[in-house]
Amino acid sequence: MQQIGISQNSITASVQCAAARVSIFDTIDSVPESDWLRFIPDGNPLLQPQYLKLLEDTQQGEMDFIYALVHKEDRLIGVCYFQIVRFKGTNLLPYFPAAGSNRWKNVVMKLGKGIVGLIDIPLLVSGNLFITGEQGIYFLSHFTELEKSFYLSHTIDHILKERKYIKTVLLPDMYEPSGDFDVAFLKNKYQRIYVEADMSMIIPNDWYGFDDYLQAISSKYRVRAKKIMQNSQKLSGHELTADELEKELGRFFYLYKLVADKADFNIAKFPKSYFVAQKRLNPYLYKIFGYYLDGVLVGFMSLFILPNKTEVHYCGIDYSINKDHALYQRMLYDTVKYAIENNLRKLHFGRTAPEVKSTIGAIPHPMYGYLKHRNPILNSIMGLFTGRLKPREYILRNPFK
Repeated sequence: MQQIGISQNSITASVQCAAARVSIFDTIDSVPESDWLRFIPDGNPLLQPQYLKLLEDTQQGEMDFIYALVHKEDRLIGVCYFQIVRFKGTNLLPYFPAAGSNRWKNVVMKLGKGIVGLIDIPLLVSGNLFITGEQGIYFLSHFTELEKSFYLSHTIDHILKERKYIKTVLLPDMYEPSGDFDVAFLKNKYQRIYVEADMSMIIPNDWYGFDDYLQAISSKYRVRAKKIMQNSQKLSGHELTADELEKELGRFFYLYKLVADKADFNIAKFPKSYFVAQKRLNPYLYKIFGYYLDGVLVGFMSLFILPNKTEVHYCGIDYSINKDHALYQRMLYDTVKYAIENNLRKLHFGRTAPEVKSTIGAIPHPMYGYLKHRNPILNSIMGLFTGRLKPREYILRNPFK
C-alpha cells in the first residue's frame, strides 16, 4: 500500500475542498473489505471483492488494477476502481468520419488516422472495461458534482505521479454530461469523447409473459417476431451449468472470440478460464444460455441478474448459420422473455448492434467519456481529433404501437 497526500486546493474559486489522503492498493485482497463494501451498492456482484479477485486472477499479464480509498480528515469519503491496459490507437479508427467532399478535411483526417494508428501506450481506465455504464467511482451521496470531480481528478493525478509509465487516462461510459462534473474535467484539459449509446429496455409492470410483449408491438414487428421464431425452430437452447460449460469450453470460447473480434472498440478480452470461474462464483446470478443446432453449440447469451434488472454480458454467435436460423434475433427475444418471466423490470443490453436491438424495443442512451494524455503537447494534438470521432450512425427502430 502507498500513502499519497493531496494538498488543499480547489477547481474553481467558488469551492474549496479540504485536504484529503488517498490510499492506493494493487490487489483487492489488500483493501480493507469493510471500507470497500461501505460504498458499493447493495446487490451489485460486479464490484464485490470475489468478482474483482476473479478478474485479477484471469487477467494476469493482460492488465493491472488499482483500488483507491479517499479519506478526508480521517473519514472515508469514497472509493475508486481503475484498470491499466495497453491501448492501441487502432481501436479509434472506426470512429473517424468517412471521406467527404472537402479535400482539406480529408487530408486532415488521413493524417489523424496515421497518427492515431501509431498509438500503443499504457492506459489508466476508471471502472470496469467489461461492463457498460458508470462503474467504480463512489463518493458520499451528499457530495456535489464539483466535489466528486475534485477528489476523482486529484486521485488520478497522484496515481500518475506514482505510476509514471501510465501515459493516458480514460474515463469511459458517462451518461449525459452532468454540469459541474463535466465543466471541471474540461477545465482540467480532458478531451470529451463520444462512444456508442447504451441500449436498454424497460419491462412494463403489466407484462406477465411473452404474449404481452407481442401484443404491445405493432403488427409489422409481431409478424417479424413470429417469423424469427419459425426460422429458429431448429435451434434448441437451455441454461448451461458450470460442468456443461467446462465440457463445451473450446467451442464456447471460439464463439465468444468470433463476436469479440468484430467489435469496433475492444481493448480488453477474457481468457478461456473466465467464464467457468464466473459461473462457479455466481451460479445463480450469472446465467449462460447455450443454443444448439443438430447437437452442436452455435451460440450463447450470458446475463448477470442484478436487483430488478438483467445485464446482458457477452454473447457468442456462429455467423455461418446466423442468417438462415435467425440465431442472434432469437437470443434477443429469449432474453426479453426471460426478463418478463422473472420480473426483471430493466433489460440492459449494453452497446454493439444498436439497430438490431432497437427492433425488439431497446432504446439508446447517449454516452461519452473523457480522455487525457499526460503530455500537454500531445494532449493538445489529440484534442484536435477526438472531437471529430463519432460512433457509427444507425437507423434505430421503434417496434411498439
